[in-house]
Amino acid sequence: MAYKTVKKEAQAETEVKKSRFIALLAEVKTEEEAEDIIKRTKKKYYDASHTCSAYILSSDGGIRHSSDDGEPSGTAGKPMLDVLSGAGLSDVIVLVTRYFGGTLLGTGGLVRAYVGAAKAVVENAEIVEVTDGTLVSFVVEYGILPKLQHICAELEIAVYNVQYLEKVEISILLKDEVAGKFFKELTEATSGELDRSSAISEKRVDFYIENGAIILEQV
Repeated sequence: MAYKTVKKEAQAETEVKKSRFIALLAEVKTEEEAEDIIKRTKKKYYDASHTCSAYILSSDGGIRHSSDDGEPSGTAGKPMLDVLSGAGLSDVIVLVTRYFGGTLLGTGGLVRAYVGAAKAVVENAEIVEVTDGTLVSFVVEYGILPKLQHICAELEIAVYNVQYLEKVEISILLKDEVAGKFFKELTEATSGELDRSSAISEKRVDFYIENGAIILEQV
């Protein structure tokens, strides 16, 4: 299963009729992490009028939560949650802190303001696509390496690491949907010299690409 998230906190600030809206977008894995960020943000902006929030977690079948934090019901948290959902994000929280500027915005104006702040911080964020799969490692002879690399290229399998020692140690990131085809082709291409039992290790991981590098997250 692949999903989009953020790995680094992003911020944005907007202003509507002298009310300041300070937005924060961050990765969270659990409700406890989400609630901790909410508490820390409220403490940081202790003199603000409101700190509204929304988060989506992929755990436990998908947790979706929002809070208007004293704003009129449905004018902040839910619209912000819709921004996250519309962007296809998961395991994230968005918080928007408001400093009241002295002019009432009305319910429609509040919705537009909170949506605008949430969209601004999403636009500022570095979004990554996280994919789950298996990190599979082999030790192979140099003569077999090109066959393995060809299959990986053909099936668009990412090579995580290669070490050229007495033999070649190679680790690949295998998505579930191509695992069967990969091992079938590997067995056929090497005349049975390599198959699934040849792997020296298999480990479930989540991974994503950042600045051209593969980043692993062990499940």
